Amino acid sequence: MRPFWHDRVYGGPGPPALIGGLTMQNNTALPPAPRYYPWLVAVVGMLALFLSNGMTATGITIFDPSLLDEFGWSRGDLKFTDTIKFTVTALLSPFVGVLIDKLNPRLLLMYGCGLLGLGYLGYSMLINGAAPPVIQLIAVVTAIGLAGVLVVALGLLLPSLGRGVSIGIAVLVALIGLYFFYTQLSGDALKQIYVIHLMFALALSTAGSMTVIFLVSSWFVKHRGLAIGIALVGTSLGSAILPTFNPFLIEAYGWRQAMVYNAIMPVVLMVLIFFVIKGTPAQAGYAAVGQSASMGDLKQHGLTFKEAIRTRTFWAIGISGFLAYYSIFSFVQHFVLHLNKGFGMPLKDAGALLGLFSVVAMVAKLANGWLADIIDRHKVFMACLVIMLIGLIGLATMQREYVVASAVIIGLGWGGLFTLYNMLAVNNFGLREIGRINGAISLMESVGVGLGSWITGLMFDAYGSYQNAFIMLACALAVSLLIGTQIKSEVDERQLAAP
Repeated sequence: MRPFWHDRVYGGPGPPALIGGLTMQNNTALPPAPRYYPWLVAVVGMLALFLSNGMTATGITIFDPSLLDEFGWSRGDLKFTDTIKFTVTALLSPFVGVLIDKLNPRLLLMYGCGLLGLGYLGYSMLINGAAPPVIQLIAVVTAIGLAGVLVVALGLLLPSLGRGVSIGIAVLVALIGLYFFYTQLSGDALKQIYVIHLMFALALSTAGSMTVIFLVSSWFVKHRGLAIGIALVGTSLGSAILPTFNPFLIEAYGWRQAMVYNAIMPVVLMVLIFFVIKGTPAQAGYAAVGQSASMGDLKQHGLTFKEAIRTRTFWAIGISGFLAYYSIFSFVQHFVLHLNKGFGMPLKDAGALLGLFSVVAMVAKLANGWLADIIDRHKVFMACLVIMLIGLIGLATMQREYVVASAVIIGLGWGGLFTLYNMLAVNNFGLREIGRINGAISLMESVGVGLGSWITGLMFDAYGSYQNAFIMLACALAVSLLIGTQIKSEVDERQLAAP
């Protein structure tokens, strides 16, 4: 007899048996899920990305002017938070991928949402003094979370150690981490915010794109692209709505109370996931949409990881992605500061303009995904790079009248690039080992995200203006464009179609 909590942890009656290569339960084919339910999973995935990617990557920048006004940090110091967050997220991704394979993804989503709520609450309590209990708790949770990932990493890299030794090493590292955190937290709000963003890396790794795309994809064979598109829209919606909405909260209640209100949303979502999401179809005892009993493994064609990394195309996608992500996230992370502090634009107007950029990018994601299905994908990809480059050149002129136009143009280019970067690896390498291939490419892209915002902040501190930094962004994207010309399909695309 199963314990009462079993179904909530594992989703339904437990994973069905595999019989003759077909997923079966009680020796019968799995029944289809209620027609609405897979689409509900896609919508919940959208909400998760709304809060994880949308808030921590873009939406949180609306609080930057308030933080600089209160604490007097340099922009380089403040934006080092992005280097911590995105670099650690990149390093965690391969090991969180193992957890996705072994655990019910709903558990990871709930864990990540809980971390987001705790992090936003910690933001509201930043102080140049002894760290409040909530921030001390964040330090403890972060140390334990990183130690858990370390257990997985040691199990993969050094399997001969055994589980007991791996756990012992992780506990020791967690204790050292706790000592380090506690010695750094007292008296310095900047170090407190660094620890918070380190926890945000754990949240992005578990409640971000990787977990959401895995979960949503598992529920669809037919209509998978549309379902993933619905989920990915969450990032753009969060980037559009939160910067537009939060200035009103800041003006009415102050930035600290506004952050408390933001902390409530992921907690509510965590409860919703607990009651609504059952896990993958196999964990819930259902068949995916469009799955037939005779359908074989879709991951039959394409290159292995070792074969892919020997191709020019792999490195072209990765390096081009590094430079493109470096450019776009530098723009996004500093856009509000540039408008508010540089041009004296009211925070509400700056937030609305960032929201406009996100809306344009959202439309471009859907439109370019459709275009890529009917015309040459590489041509669409190159066109998006050119469009984004034009926008960055306009931004580098430092003329206020070009700001709105540049934001729209950059949004058009970036929306298409975001969709296409996620398609390029599949289209060019096939499905055989796409997880490992995409993981390696994502690592390069995430490093670009983390470095770009920080370096742009340092350049502003050095020159007192964003102009040189924006010129550098345009140059980086121009190099990305040149490297992008080297991308070509390494397999026959006719082999990539699902049966």
